[in-house]
Amino acid sequence: MDPRINMVMVSAKDINALRGFYEHGLGWMPWMPPSEGSVAYKVGTAVLIFVNAAYLEHESGIAANGAPKSIWAVFVPTKEDVDAAFELAAKAGARITSPVRDRDQGLYSGYFADPEGNAWEVVWSPHMPLGADGSLTLPGAA
Repeated sequence: MDPRINMVMVSAKDINALRGFYEHGLGWMPWMPPSEGSVAYKVGTAVLIFVNAAYLEHESGIAANGAPKSIWAVFVPTKEDVDAAFELAAKAGARITSPVRDRDQGLYSGYFADPEGNAWEVVWSPHMPLGADGSLTLPGAA
């Protein structure tokens, strides 16, 4: 896994209030068109996404009102890399909270929790390829 490529998904109860803080307060612009359920910002090679709490709980298996409040995602070049990462995580004692599978929006991913309860998603997506410099790209992104 390339440590330069990461995404933090944060469970959000009020997306509009967070948009007001980041966009009006900090002057950040959305990385891709926001929706009612999410908004994303790119900071260097990292992507910060606020996701509707109920959706994040459903997808990750991590309770929306429990710890951790954020989930770190790492993008890898192939589906095989996702499978290999999960195999290693399981052998190392990670708790698999949502198994590897094809998900909506063309993602292939799964979620696991480390011994301290930090949540991770390992992801492959044809829609969000890695550039030659290892940066995450999205066609049409602002």
